[in-house]
Amino acid sequence: MASYRLSGKSVLMVEDEFLIADALCSAFEMEDMRVVGPFPNVASAMEALDQGAQADAAVLDVNLNGERVFPLADRLMADNVPIVLTTGYDEDAIPRDYAHLQRLQKPVHLRELFGCLDLLVSK
Repeated sequence: MASYRLSGKSVLMVEDEFLIADALCSAFEMEDMRVVGPFPNVASAMEALDQGAQADAAVLDVNLNGERVFPLADRLMADNVPIVLTTGYDEDAIPRDYAHLQRLQKPVHLRELFGCLDLLVSK
């Protein structure tokens, strides 16, 4: 596998599908990353941030059981936290204000996700 500079980094994960969240958590931990979450909705992630949770980057599922993740993305962008959006939708479904964010099509390939995160946290 490729060599990433993610060891010791923390990633906020917001994903409503348990099996996907569990698989991603395991993969992040194998790269010696700390997972903040996973959170199944915007409210629980916002609450964690309100209570002082911090992350070097965030992986956000765009559609959380019908709820859009964009209010959380706004908060993270205001805090300069790099974001990777994951979605089953095409790029036209992403509002223009978020078009500049890294976006990965589901199903997400770990090598691609780690590559994106590596670039984002190394800036």
